[in-house]
Amino acid sequence: MSTFTIIGGGIAGASIAYHLAKSGHPVTVYDRLDKGQATSASAGIICPWVSQRRNKKWYRLVREGARYYPDFIKQLEAITQLSTGYRKNGAICLFKDNHIQQLAYDRIAAKQVDAPEMGKVIKMTKQQVKAMHPYLTDSYPAVFVEGGGQVNGEKLLSALKVGVLHYGGQWLKQAKEPTELDHTVIYTAGAWSREHYQQPNIKHQRAELLHFRLLAADQQEETPVVMGLGPMYIVETEKNNFAIGTTHEDTDSFNSAPSSEGQRYLYDQAVRYFPDRRIENQTMAVGLRPFTRDSLPYIGYVKDNNFVVNGLGSSGLTAAPVIGREVANYLTGKETALDLNDYAYF
Repeated sequence: MSTFTIIGGGIAGASIAYHLAKSGHPVTVYDRLDKGQATSASAGIICPWVSQRRNKKWYRLVREGARYYPDFIKQLEAITQLSTGYRKNGAICLFKDNHIQQLAYDRIAAKQVDAPEMGKVIKMTKQQVKAMHPYLTDSYPAVFVEGGGQVNGEKLLSALKVGVLHYGGQWLKQAKEPTELDHTVIYTAGAWSREHYQQPNIKHQRAELLHFRLLAADQQEETPVVMGLGPMYIVETEKNNFAIGTTHEDTDSFNSAPSSEGQRYLYDQAVRYFPDRRIENQTMAVGLRPFTRDSLPYIGYVKDNNFVVNGLGSSGLTAAPVIGREVANYLTGKETALDLNDYAYF
């Protein structure tokens, strides 16, 4: 059995460690607990089919990620007895008018042929949107995607850690230099990766997320994910509690303190989508999200025994579990469902 060391305890490193340990390989994860880890400031939406990106390599990755999720979560929660917050209540995708709604419906529904797991795709009137999500504004028509879902990033990461330990791996809360090791090192340091590998196309963004509570007297079932206009999205985190995001700020800084400007902007957006509700108990989450210009992650060797996975961007929670499966298979000589050469462009 090959021995693996993973440096970086975010969602990518944790998923790779879990899949390697599950297959019986000795695994040690070094996690120095950098403040601003992207996983904690992600809404965790699993609905890649609605994206307008035309990058086929990216879409193959996230489509396979969404397809893998139900079985992956079922197995992980069974062995850890922990909830990941994963649920499939569908996704309401809002559009500014009926014309744009029709174009979006045609584009999204066409993907059902290759992605039956996305379920039904339904055009919704403003009134139907309000009936499905009574808290939400009735200003926009929508397309409903039945297979849309969400996962809680922090809960998923905690479950993966327990899964790694369950299968005999180690999780050490300390730093480790990749050059100190002579066996396979998997470097998954996210926004901090340039400390060791100068990949010019890897950058990072500050992403801010506003958590809040709606003052509501009526009782409500769990609500679907909401994909708002532009890059805005809303997820229910618990009863009457929601998160809205996100801001995108390209930066070289590692400052993870929330900004008053970001909070005001996201609050205004929350008022826009929930105009009839009082918003209270506001808190902010900030993550440093690594990304590449073309939205493709880096997956591959940078030199002998040093394997890097980075740049997952805003689709990290969708892609990380299947990347974990595929990287574990690749590094142990097993067949992969995806061609990882699509992402190995160092």
